[in-house]
Amino acid sequence: MVEPAPLITVAERLEHKGGREMVGRCPTRQDAQEAAEWLVDRFSRLVPGLPVTADTEAGGGQFLVILATGRR
Repeated sequence: MVEPAPLITVAERLEHKGGREMVGRCPTRQDAQEAAEWLVDRFSRLVPGLPVTADTEAGGGQFLVILATGRR
C-alpha cells in the first residue's frame, strides 16, 4: 500500500462522522483487494460494533482502497 492513512485517525473519524474515507493506494487490483480484506478484519477489532466495509476503485493508474460505514 502506498501512502497509507493513519488507521487510528481513520477509525476515529469513521466512528464519529461515518461516511467514506480513502485509506491508501495499491499498484494492482489484487493488492488492493487483499488490503481491503485485511483492513475490514482489523477494524472489526479496533472499533468493535462499527460496521465497516471496504471497496476498491481504479484511479490514476492505481487502485484506491476505501473504507465506509453506514453511519452518516
